[in-house]
Amino acid sequence: MTGQQGGRPTVRSRRVAAELKRLRKRSGLTAGEVGARLGVSQSKISRMENGQLGLQLEEVATLLGMYHVAQARREEILGMVREAANPGWVQVHGNGLPDQWQALIELEGSTTALSNYEPLWIPGLLQTADYARAIIEGTIERELFESEVDTRVAARLGRQGLLSRAVPPNLHVVLYEPALRVPVGGPGVVAAQLRHLVDMAQRDRVTVQVVPVAAGPHPGLEGPFMIMEYESDPPLVYLENRVQSMFLEEAPHIESYRLAWQRILAKALPPKRSAQLIAELARHSEEQT
Repeated sequence: MTGQQGGRPTVRSRRVAAELKRLRKRSGLTAGEVGARLGVSQSKISRMENGQLGLQLEEVATLLGMYHVAQARREEILGMVREAANPGWVQVHGNGLPDQWQALIELEGSTTALSNYEPLWIPGLLQTADYARAIIEGTIERELFESEVDTRVAARLGRQGLLSRAVPPNLHVVLYEPALRVPVGGPGVVAAQLRHLVDMAQRDRVTVQVVPVAAGPHPGLEGPFMIMEYESDPPLVYLENRVQSMFLEEAPHIESYRLAWQRILAKALPPKRSAQLIAELARHSEEQT
């Protein structure tokens, strides 16, 4: 049996479990129908898909065959099963559609709280469409067709559905002041983005704070990160760069980022003063349009 560490599912096993559920639904089968074909109970299939049951390589392989999964994707999933007991997960980004966001979206979907620090731009969960487009177009390594850009923008904005759930997670965003001042897409785009930030910060479960440049050095200078909290599963830390995404789950790593988060918060302006600063910068951008 694989995918358990200390009696709790690892991030790899959680990812495989979510993918099995997605593939079953894509195939138009119920958990009961799958269980009947395998000669097991519906409960077992549900527990596998919810990460409550360790993953057996042979069982997962059988399910992937039943769901008619392509060979390359099948080997990728089985590779995760083989390594499911190993803590942490690094995902190398592909050259096609932004499939690296699929794992993030699925793992965000069951969170109860997100603590996101960003030093250079507004995080994806709070981006406007125009701002997201300007960021994507400005940071890609090759020219994309308009349709490809549209797909990436839609994928990024798709994450934001998380905040429209009946009971969304608590989202706490801390921005380094330069993130508010980078001229992304021109003054009009920046002004609209900053106004959107102010509006989002008024939601009950959203908190936005700013670390001013004058605050001096702090752990956030080392780069962006997001701490992901769950009701019953262990927390994760999400990191991302140009070529890979990383999910950390080992206790010392989680504790290190929790301490970094607290030190960053100690340098941040209170939420009300942060909103005032963001509004001031929005007015300045509007004056430039």
